[in-house]
Amino acid sequence: MEANKIEEIKEDQVAVMLKNIPVLDDLFTIHSKIGEGSFSTVFLGFRKNQNGRDRKKYAIKYLVPICHPSRIERELQCLKDIGGQDNVAGLELCLRSGGYVAFIMPFIGHNEFSEYVHKMETDELREYMRALLTALSRVHSFKIIHRDIKPSNFLYNRIKKKYLLVDFGLAQKYVPSQPSTQNPAKTPVPNNVPAAKKRKVDENKMDTTLKSTNIVSVEKCYCFGKPKVCSLCLIRPSQTAPRAGTPGYRPPEVLLKYPAQTPAIDIWASGIIMLCMLSETHPFFRAPDDTTALAEIVSIFGSTAMQHCAKRLGKKLMFGSDIPEINLATLCLKLQERNRAKQPPVERVYKSYPDEAYELLGRLLDINFKTRITAEEALLHPFLNP
Repeated sequence: MEANKIEEIKEDQVAVMLKNIPVLDDLFTIHSKIGEGSFSTVFLGFRKNQNGRDRKKYAIKYLVPICHPSRIERELQCLKDIGGQDNVAGLELCLRSGGYVAFIMPFIGHNEFSEYVHKMETDELREYMRALLTALSRVHSFKIIHRDIKPSNFLYNRIKKKYLLVDFGLAQKYVPSQPSTQNPAKTPVPNNVPAAKKRKVDENKMDTTLKSTNIVSVEKCYCFGKPKVCSLCLIRPSQTAPRAGTPGYRPPEVLLKYPAQTPAIDIWASGIIMLCMLSETHPFFRAPDDTTALAEIVSIFGSTAMQHCAKRLGKKLMFGSDIPEINLATLCLKLQERNRAKQPPVERVYKSYPDEAYELLGRLLDINFKTRITAEEALLHPFLNP
């Protein structure tokens, strides 16, 4: 596309935003578009002073009108409550005109991930991961799951050493599950009821409960692994679980549709970012769908470990052959060598990361989300505290 045509499109987008939210034109001079997502477009704006001259820079996030009000409210609440410290983006102002909304946030000039993913020395990697996990520790302390951790949502200015976690459009409130102390299928029976009647009442109540909730797990299914679906499986309730996030950064529990998801989702994604830097490979996973993404994870962690992981989530995985586990440090070193071989000899930089870095990587990429390290625990890890 010609440069003039691109500029016309950008100007049209700015014009549409200013038409829908006229007060923006009174407060800001819109310079250019600096980002775009499924539900928003981000512009660089300069605050006007009384003389009409440009002053401070801001990131203006213009949300598309099809964005659900509850989504806008959730993102606004996150920016307002959590943002402004610990490397989390804050909110300066929110403007609304009819069904159109714009968030005004601090702006930092940042480098693209592709510019430094191949150049991270140990100290810079340590500072980056410490900053990211500090931001996640704050977000998780508010019982919020970001759900879209990736390099483009963690802005990094290499010269000024500034970091900013942005985009809470997919964030969700996390409610820790409480262990059940009672069996819902059983109803207490008065002590003065004869034993025979007690048994009859219990059985009838259990049967009624199972029928009313479509629970058929008491009957064994014989269609597993066969090219057909039995009548028992057809009446089972459909599996539903949140799967928001960017492909390549989703953990096993999301890919396996486990409903009780936790902030460990964000920790896995931060581990993928660290894996990209340690292996000098980006993107690391390139799967077009969840099934292929699961296969890519299996190729690293092995079929046996993934079968145990699936079992803990109430799922079952089957493989045609046994797939061995690959040591993460060995994998990263081989990928580093492969990438260096593609570079001219004068540009090859040989880096050596300490064992503690790979140990932290393994804790971040623990396929069992219940034992996966938390952000708070990771900040105490020896790699981040040499």
